[in-house]
Amino acid sequence: MLTNLEELLSILSDNVWHNIGETAKKLQISQGKFQQAITFLAEANLIQHNPVTKQIKLNQNWKTRLVSQEETKPKTETQTTMVGTIIIPPQQTLVIQCTRITNLTDTRLELEIRINKNIREIAISKIK
Repeated sequence: MLTNLEELLSILSDNVWHNIGETAKKLQISQGKFQQAITFLAEANLIQHNPVTKQIKLNQNWKTRLVSQEETKPKTETQTTMVGTIIIPPQQTLVIQCTRITNLTDTRLELEIRINKNIREIAISKIK
């Protein structure tokens, strides 16, 4: 049986922002207790916490470690996952594997990309 921390890391390993209230419900933890855990994990630089949107996500360095751990396990074709972060400067265009990505904003944007054989996902966030 997984601990609450293991379950939380499993939930956050998908590289997207998660609502604090919904995540607390999934983990069956009270809002107050979960908020304390979020504060601790954010201070330990394990997660990113956006208090304005009340969302959390796993920090990139921990995502990389989780993927590295998965790479040491025996693989099947569908388990191969690549994770990367790209910073796109304001008003700039990048071309990655024949895909043009343009930032039309006046803000640097962070693209977190997760690709495996079945899922292609890009999460976009502003750089603070």
